[in-house]
Amino acid sequence: MTTAINERKRQAVRSYLSEVALRLLTDRDFESVTVDEIAAAAGLSRRSFFRYFASKEDVVFQFLDQMAERLRDAIVARPPGESPLAAVHAALRPRVAAYVADADRTLALVRLLQRSPALRARELESRQRLHELVAEAIARRLGLDHHADLRPRLLAGIALVPFDVAITRWVEGRPGEDVHAILDEAIEALGRELR
Repeated sequence: MTTAINERKRQAVRSYLSEVALRLLTDRDFESVTVDEIAAAAGLSRRSFFRYFASKEDVVFQFLDQMAERLRDAIVARPPGESPLAAVHAALRPRVAAYVADADRTLALVRLLQRSPALRARELESRQRLHELVAEAIARRLGLDHHADLRPRLLAGIALVPFDVAITRWVEGRPGEDVHAILDEAIEALGRELR
């Protein structure tokens, strides 16, 4: 019980630090904001900051990393009879809703990534981790080893395309477009092509 409470507190502090960092970085270059500034704005010491994050990049990507882990868990929890693609797509819908619910943070993060070469490199790592976690979830559903069998990684790559398309189109700011509708349209288009 105490461990669960401590973990919830840790996650709350991590989320708070991430929010503070994104607020500081909204109008500034990533490279110009220091760990000391983020820690001070959050009411913590530099040392405390490093108890929660190994780097300044990690505090920015906390939101995306948590989303990837939740997606993996949601895919594994889907009904066993669902195909891998259907399971991923069903699990993606609440994740997209989380992006929309926290639209300010999502859009601030995207703009930050577009402005910072250092963060774009870290974004590639984050995307690879997302693909790896989805492949791991698919492998568990299929009873395969995703390190030895190509299918889970291949299916993960295919399954995530509608998500990438929907988020990219939504971030581009097309007036009046609903990201859920875009995701559904992309999933349907992929399904037609695969058939």
